[in-house]
Amino acid sequence: MRLSPVLNRQHIGFMFKKHWIVQGKRVPIDTGVEEQLKAKGIKVEDALEFVKEKPEPRERLNIVGPYEPQIPLDKNHPDYKEQPCYTLKSTNVLLEGISQAQVLTKTIIAENKLPPKIEELAQVPAPSAIHENIKKAILSANVFDCEQKKLPKIKDAERPAYNFPRILGITDRRRNQILTNRLLQLVEKTSDSEVSLSKYVLNDVESQTVFEKEDDLIQFQEVSHILVTSNKPVKHDLEQDITYTEIPDLYPVKHTVTLPPEHFYDETSKYSIRSSVKVRHPHTTWLHYNKTEVNNIYETPVTQQQILGRSLTHAFTVASAYAKQLHGEDVKDLPEPIYINCIQTDGQKYHFGVLELNTLNVDGTEGAKNVWYSKNDLKLYDSSRYFDGMPVLENYNNKVYGYINALYNC
Repeated sequence: MRLSPVLNRQHIGFMFKKHWIVQGKRVPIDTGVEEQLKAKGIKVEDALEFVKEKPEPRERLNIVGPYEPQIPLDKNHPDYKEQPCYTLKSTNVLLEGISQAQVLTKTIIAENKLPPKIEELAQVPAPSAIHENIKKAILSANVFDCEQKKLPKIKDAERPAYNFPRILGITDRRRNQILTNRLLQLVEKTSDSEVSLSKYVLNDVESQTVFEKEDDLIQFQEVSHILVTSNKPVKHDLEQDITYTEIPDLYPVKHTVTLPPEHFYDETSKYSIRSSVKVRHPHTTWLHYNKTEVNNIYETPVTQQQILGRSLTHAFTVASAYAKQLHGEDVKDLPEPIYINCIQTDGQKYHFGVLELNTLNVDGTEGAKNVWYSKNDLKLYDSSRYFDGMPVLENYNNKVYGYINALYNC
């Protein structure tokens, strides 16, 4: 086969690229037309700018979302006040505990005493089936519930640097919710239908009260994990000959210690149920003490006296907010006392109290005072856990249910 010579030819793609490079380097020749047009007053526009699309101005849409945009916390904020307000929230405790609560609320205490009617009802024995259901409720809250979340880290004072393995289990908030709801359900079952129908059971009810004490503005913000309301106010017949714990002197500590001052607040008190609701009168408020949520602002361990003071300030907040809804924001001495029952629990220990609110004039220690009747540290059980693979409940105390039932039916 004869080989023919290679033709002298060019690759058309290569030629096009080279031609494009050469032509791209050409310099436009100035013909002087632009100067002549400008001299005659004719406007000259760039062709590229002429063909470019001009975007229309966009209208700002106000999108409705789950939250409104936050207003900056400065002096232009509608809630800004120059006078600071010392605020106690439901997740904080007082430094001096029950003593500081007495001074703030101008309250004397009848220790280990509840109104006679409650004591009488508490001694009435309940059927054995009720106590069996309570034991099942305790095991359900502490052992049988399916929640698995990280529990707080375990700390050992003798080995502070040792990291224990994290434990998954039921949180204290969940345990308290289950047990409280089950106990209240059992109380309603055993009560007369007239009593149950005259009450509402509300969850997570917020209350706020604002008052002055010795030229300081103080605010309590509380949350009732369960608030039982009734169609008529609570009344108690109280004993006359009772030894009270008088209001202590906190000197040199001031009554506002550990209450952080705030400049953004609302000066009006708030009771969450409107006055038009028939069943609006506060009857019994349940307060949960969750160790993972309640603490000191200085991160020190919460003491027993601080837990007891929390019950008093909580009952005072709900009662005073209700009193101001009835008699106005500027009411001082009440025309008649307002009573409210209070139960605080961590799921194991129970603190029962009854507040008699007589005055909102908390200056000094003279004149009308409020009265707090309390019975503290009643244990519902000692231990609820798995032992050798079996659920075990140790040392169940049936007296606790008697007081819960008595407070509901009084």
